[in-house]
Amino acid sequence: MIFKLLRGTARLCLIVLILVVVAIAGFRIAAWVRETAGRGDLAPSTGHWVSTRSGDVFVQEKGPATGTPIVLFHGTAAWSELWRATSDALAGAGYHVIALDLPPFGFSDRPGSYTRQDQAERVNDMLMRLNVQPAIIVGHSFGAGAATELVLRFPDRARALVLVDAALGLTAAPSDAPALLRPKWLREILVSLTVTNPFATRMLLKSLIAKKDRALPEYVEILQRPLSRQNSTSDIADWLYYFAGSDRAAQSADRNAYARLKQPVAILWGELDTVTPLEQARDLNVLLPQAHLTLLPGLGHIPQIEDPKTFNDALLKALATL
Repeated sequence: MIFKLLRGTARLCLIVLILVVVAIAGFRIAAWVRETAGRGDLAPSTGHWVSTRSGDVFVQEKGPATGTPIVLFHGTAAWSELWRATSDALAGAGYHVIALDLPPFGFSDRPGSYTRQDQAERVNDMLMRLNVQPAIIVGHSFGAGAATELVLRFPDRARALVLVDAALGLTAAPSDAPALLRPKWLREILVSLTVTNPFATRMLLKSLIAKKDRALPEYVEILQRPLSRQNSTSDIADWLYYFAGSDRAAQSADRNAYARLKQPVAILWGELDTVTPLEQARDLNVLLPQAHLTLLPGLGHIPQIEDPKTFNDALLKALATL
């Protein structure tokens, strides 16, 4: 009797395991089927591509060409369009806005090289090709790493730096990517279940923000639009291995490097940010004592969509002091 019960339980567990494996594999297969579009099929007509030594970078420019240039770096899984309300506000204030897509996200080419140094060199090439004068560099979340790297490696490119809920990894001990993530097929499964899974977009967005009701359909659509590009899951899986470890060669990952920043710096931070908590902002302010820290009450990790007016007012005020 006990033997039959154990055998029945084992069969049930096996069936459940098979169903789970089939379901997980189904998400990866669905991604293959879904990701068929070329970059030109999906990118908005408001932008254009700028060639660099590591492929084309997609940018959206707005505002007077004679205005002070300001370059916007987005966060993980986002792209230039998520800055739309901020771009409009900055352009209305007379700035020349350059919002770019950091690969592998958005509509830039995906060369497979995604270290902060790679990204900084890529953006430097782009700014050189556009003949942009020294600009105000604004980096949000994971994009703050590339933004800070650009300022440290190419200081002549920047007249000031603004860090928004910056994910710089300065408070954690350096670490390598987990060995579990070495097989690319496993990273592809994880990406197909999360980043490129259209059923997960709204849930993931809500997990990043304090004002949950701001996970609006328009933002969900923006985040999902580039993900039907060819090979999105595979390309983001390449990036994930880099992202999961510490970028040890990055100057922006070296706490001592921040003393070399000569440009004025402003820090804007959502007070309720749970992704890069407030203590990281205060730690950053210790490394950059000359920087002014502005806290945004009631807002989380993506303040520019949680309360665009409050964020844009705070940003414009910070820019005036720079």
